[in-house]
Amino acid sequence: MANFEEANKITGMNEGGYANHRNDKGGETYAGISRRFWSNWTGWKYIDKYKDQYTHQDSAIRLKYSLARWINSSAAQKGEPVNEMVKNFYKINFWDANKLDELKCQQLANSVYDFGVNAGNVTAIKLLQKVVNTIQDGRMGEKTITATNSLNCRGALGTYNSRREEYYRSIAKGDQAQFLKVWLSRIKPYKTE
Repeated sequence: MANFEEANKITGMNEGGYANHRNDKGGETYAGISRRFWSNWTGWKYIDKYKDQYTHQDSAIRLKYSLARWINSSAAQKGEPVNEMVKNFYKINFWDANKLDELKCQQLANSVYDFGVNAGNVTAIKLLQKVVNTIQDGRMGEKTITATNSLNCRGALGTYNSRREEYYRSIAKGDQAQFLKVWLSRIKPYKTE
C-alpha cells in the first residue's frame, strides 16, 4: 500500500518555503499552505513571529536576506516546530482525508496527493474518478479505491498525469499563464517513462 513519507518528499520539494506572489490566488503561503484558505493553521503564528523578527533587523541584514529567505532560514533552525507542523497538516488534510494509503500504486498515490495539495482535494479526486470511471463526486470512497486498485498502475498513472496536464493548461489564462511552467514541472516526478 502507498506510503505518505515517500509522497511527501516529492510534494515538499514542489511546495518550497515562503512566498507571497501578488498573482497567486492563494496569496501568502508557507510550504504551499495558503493563509487565504487555511487561516487557522497554527503555523501562521510562527511565520508571523519570523516576519516580525525580520522587521527589527538592521538594514545590513535586510539587504543580505529577503523576507522569504529570512523566514525559510528561521523555520529551518533546530527546535523550530513549523516544518513538522507542515508535515502533519498535509498528512491529515490531504493524505489521510483521501485514504491514499489504501492505493496499491505508490506513484499514482503520489500524483493524486500532489495534485490535491496544489489544486484541492475535490479536483484531484474527481480527476481520479474520471480516470477509473466511477461517479465524480470528489470524495474518495470504497468504489473509487477498488476501481483504482484494479487498474494497471502504469496505465492509470499515465492517464491521470495526462489529464492533470490538461487541467493545468485549461486554467493557465490571463495572469495565471505565468504559473503554467511551474505547474507542469510538478508532474515530472510522476512520469511513467
